[in-house]
Amino acid sequence: MDTNSYWECGDYVKHTRTFTPGDFGINFKACTVVNSVGGAQAVLVVQNASGLNPWILQKGRVVFESQSEGDVWCAESTLNPGFTRGCYAPTVQKGTCATLDAPRVELTIGGRTEVAYGDYYLMTPPCWD
Repeated sequence: MDTNSYWECGDYVKHTRTFTPGDFGINFKACTVVNSVGGAQAVLVVQNASGLNPWILQKGRVVFESQSEGDVWCAESTLNPGFTRGCYAPTVQKGTCATLDAPRVELTIGGRTEVAYGDYYLMTPPCWD
């Protein structure tokens, strides 16, 4: 996955079900992506930092601007060592001068669901009344 200046991401969270001594397991984070015409979407980014094991991502979820139908459930997927994948929520139209809710993502592996949060995002240009 490639990102650019239109992406704003929270920190990676380590999924505790996947970490064992000598193996780095799965990291995941929440990102917000905006475009120049007032559209925004959230993304669940999942990284397999393991050099050894593929992992089955049982379930993922993105919660973002729910009142604008920006949520999505992500399909089950196998993530091989060294790979990074994204699950994209629908684009919602918020206008070019809006503060966006922080996205919340969930990732279930081995029956354990864990959560990560992104940051609030102020779409530019700034606007005043």
